[in-house]
Amino acid sequence: MSDEPEVQHHPQVLEDDVPRQPSPPLDPYTPEPGPSPGEQRAFKLLPLAWIVVFVLAGIILYAVFR
Repeated sequence: MSDEPEVQHHPQVLEDDVPRQPSPPLDPYTPEPGPSPGEQRAFKLLPLAWIVVFVLAGIILYAVFR
């Protein structure tokens, strides 16, 4: 007698008369209704971040070419 599990060559098919919906896809794409409050804050601060980047770049360029 072996310890190997028995392999089922023909899967069991259940047949009944109950109508069933098809299974949903594994990873459906459902977009969010809108940006979250954190995302809104981040995008409002984005122009200020660019201003800081440009000011720092100007300071660095001034120091390099001085």
